[in-house]
Amino acid sequence: MLARRQTPQHIHGLQFGGPSPPSDLDDQSTQLLPSIEPDEWLYTDQYNPTVSPLYDEDENEFARDAEEFARGLDSLSIVRKSPAERRAEIFNLVDSYYQYAANKVHDLRKSHGQLSRAALRHSYDASSQDSMDLDDADNTPESPGSAEILRKWELEAQTWDLLRRLLPLRYPNKTSLKPMRHDVTRFQSCSELWDEFLQGDSIAQERKAVLECLQTSANESRVDIDDLVRDYQQRAERGDIIAYGWLHTRSAIKMQKNLNGWSGALDPNATDVVQKLRNGSNPLVTQLDPDVATRQNRKLQPQDEYFERAIWLGCYELLRRGRSIAEIRDWCVERTEVWRAVSMSAMPLSKDEGEGRFSCDPLSMLLWRRTCFALARQGGTDDFERAVYGVLSGDIPSVEKICEDWDDFVFAHYNALLRTQFDAYLMKRSPDSTTAVTQSFPAFNAVQFHGDADSVGERLVKSLETNAKTSAEAKTPMKTLQAAILSNSLDQYTYELGLALGNLANKDNVSALIPRFGSPDQDIDNAKFVQPTDHGGLRVLVHVYLILSSLEELQGGMQRELPERLRVQENVVSAYVATLRLTGLTDMMPLYCRQMQGDRAFFTLSRNVTGVTDQHEREILLRLMEKLDMDIAEFVQFQPRSLLQEHPLPEQQPPPFGRFTVFTHEPPNLKYGRPLKPDFLGEPPENLNDVDEHLIQSLEWFLLVDGLWHELFHYGTAIYKRFLKQFNFHAARALSERVRCAEIFKRKTGIIYDDDEDASWFDEVRASAAAGTLEEHGIGPDEVAAAQNFFEMECLIRALDSMETVASSELLAQDPTEQVGREFWSNVGREVKRIKSFMRPILNNWLMESVEEDDDFTYLRDAYLPETIIGYVSVLHFAGTALTRDNLLECMELASVIAKKDADVAAVIMKAGRMKELVEGFANCSKALVISSNDKKGPGGINSKRMMREHGWTRELWSVKK
Repeated sequence: MLARRQTPQHIHGLQFGGPSPPSDLDDQSTQLLPSIEPDEWLYTDQYNPTVSPLYDEDENEFARDAEEFARGLDSLSIVRKSPAERRAEIFNLVDSYYQYAANKVHDLRKSHGQLSRAALRHSYDASSQDSMDLDDADNTPESPGSAEILRKWELEAQTWDLLRRLLPLRYPNKTSLKPMRHDVTRFQSCSELWDEFLQGDSIAQERKAVLECLQTSANESRVDIDDLVRDYQQRAERGDIIAYGWLHTRSAIKMQKNLNGWSGALDPNATDVVQKLRNGSNPLVTQLDPDVATRQNRKLQPQDEYFERAIWLGCYELLRRGRSIAEIRDWCVERTEVWRAVSMSAMPLSKDEGEGRFSCDPLSMLLWRRTCFALARQGGTDDFERAVYGVLSGDIPSVEKICEDWDDFVFAHYNALLRTQFDAYLMKRSPDSTTAVTQSFPAFNAVQFHGDADSVGERLVKSLETNAKTSAEAKTPMKTLQAAILSNSLDQYTYELGLALGNLANKDNVSALIPRFGSPDQDIDNAKFVQPTDHGGLRVLVHVYLILSSLEELQGGMQRELPERLRVQENVVSAYVATLRLTGLTDMMPLYCRQMQGDRAFFTLSRNVTGVTDQHEREILLRLMEKLDMDIAEFVQFQPRSLLQEHPLPEQQPPPFGRFTVFTHEPPNLKYGRPLKPDFLGEPPENLNDVDEHLIQSLEWFLLVDGLWHELFHYGTAIYKRFLKQFNFHAARALSERVRCAEIFKRKTGIIYDDDEDASWFDEVRASAAAGTLEEHGIGPDEVAAAQNFFEMECLIRALDSMETVASSELLAQDPTEQVGREFWSNVGREVKRIKSFMRPILNNWLMESVEEDDDFTYLRDAYLPETIIGYVSVLHFAGTALTRDNLLECMELASVIAKKDADVAAVIMKAGRMKELVEGFANCSKALVISSNDKKGPGGINSKRMMREHGWTRELWSVKK
């Protein structure tokens, strides 16, 4: 389905993106859009990433990504399934998008090497109370471009990870069974209560899912913990030794004991110990138990302080990355600090819950949390140590001190909220045994700290926009999206995104595809949202919006009662479709336009396919639309209808007479008659006006769809009228060349006339239809009547076109510097023959017979008939003197035709006040006929004596004999 651009890919015998296969022109022109079976797949047989040398690497990369995402989205449109099955498919689609982004991150890291995070590393040294300076990392960071690309994909993977975890919780299957709640027993462990707590609390499930996402992201994107603490290890001056505790402090105590003959445990208050056991101006600890520095209010050796910080930094990172208790224990055992693992073992909230489940009783859990809270607020010698206990106790201020980015702050708050919720759950399940504990030992209540539970997420992400550490990051497009996901406000987010896109698209010029809604000064920070030039960002956003819309539809929550809000949100889809057009991915556009509501689907698609001019490519688009259950008949009708409605002509038209002329201001002469004006249709432009071009294209689409006979000629007639009322000859001429009436008959009915320059073919069709001989082609009198006005206006513009050519030839013939030969006169004769053919319908009730009464036809008759007929007389005069006298005889016959009682043109000429000019033209022809010779320089005269006899003509009648 998704082959594009310049790379040819075969789709069931069709080829898109490369040159069209050679074929017989007649066969190709009559072939209508082939039917497509309901189960037919339009995918290529095997996936070949779309790459074109005509686009830069970024655009090629976008093409590959867009194709993969479209492939997944298209799978949702193939077969109708039950709501439960469809919901599962949507969740699987989100999983596949996450996996794609995660694979991209993996590939980028692999191809560029693990990106150095020296520039991005948390300023942990700055957060320390001692502000210990660290050397810059030895490894050199990758190029800024590589870092930016990797960061974008990391953010995208994190976004899809958030969605794949949260959407199943927010859009559950309504038939799913709720868990049974059991009464608490003395033998029930915290692990069992934790499972019951999560199963019964949807808010807790969401917060746990957010934590796991943040932990996974940190685990995969942050620098390795051993590398992170290596700088502190080096400052600790212990070589490669990472175990055995405070080596330098132990050595200092041992040395003072040896020097002073001390033995046993030292009294920190003893005078000689205070004076001699010092680190500069600071007294050293006298013992080596873990809390000695806090208990004695003394210092370690500076090297051991670095070592201590490295250990606590590692412990914090282990918790922040959601490592299992087994991994935490192994890390600590390796450093002979197993007691630290024990202190974290009660409830580390690892991202992989299957390992090392906590099994303590509820009372112990409550006591453990409050002990950790006391250490976070009152104990410890280092911010990282307090942050570790802050994470374990669900404290916020102690953890925020070392938070550096948006993710860290969200982790700190969601961790605290979840632990507070579980703490409250434990107390509620066993109130008798926990009352004394909760009264004696305080704990941080994050739920109370945040207030209203329904708006916690929204207020949190808003606060991060004003936080000095996170303000800039919080206002980036991807973090704004993640904030909307966390606060469950994606609907409002896509609405504001639609407003922002409308503002940006209409900043310099008015955009019909991405309209502006509301006032221009509305309070929307456009910088927070993805820009139209960010193709990758738009790709993410449009799929998030479509997934959310699909889930809302399944839940019955689509806001049909707010059509304007929906139109604003659909700006996201419209912007992405425009991106697909700009990047050459046109065959993906129907898939996304189909997701839009009402006429906007066809409006967006029709305005974006104007660059698709190849018939084969259009056929592919129509087949894709048919596969997507889009009404292709309505689509082709929508194009001209919407264009004519969007660009109406002024109701007040200037008077029709004198609006254009085919003559110069020179007086007539006997030889050539009244001189025609060369190029009287005007200098042809390089390109047509956009609206005119799109109107003509809209009729070309009709030729690819079977049926719609009356509709085609209805809109074709309306477009011809529009062009002719504007005297827009170039657009009318282009229409007559690209959508010929004879070609319509050929494509739609199989009726083929080899020479459509002979206008009599239409009379033959009319006669055959009246006789009923064309019923097998689906043509009857009604069908001919529907086509008549279209055909008549085509004859007019083709007659004027040939007349202009004759006018230019007349000028060349009078130029003595030009050498004109037989070929020149042969071409003139052919043009004259065309004019005669096209003038026959014009002279016979032109635009007087129509399916419905139309005042515009009267206007066009008044505007064109007088000038065209008088110009035709001049053409015959020139042809009669330059080619053969037979043309002058035809001019005389024309006079008799116009003079007939039932002739319709005489009244129009009289109404215009042009009868005198016409009579003078005939008089000039008669004079030329009298004095002209019988020389014949080319075709264009009456070549049949039988025809002359039928008309009662004779050349000798006009011969003057001496």
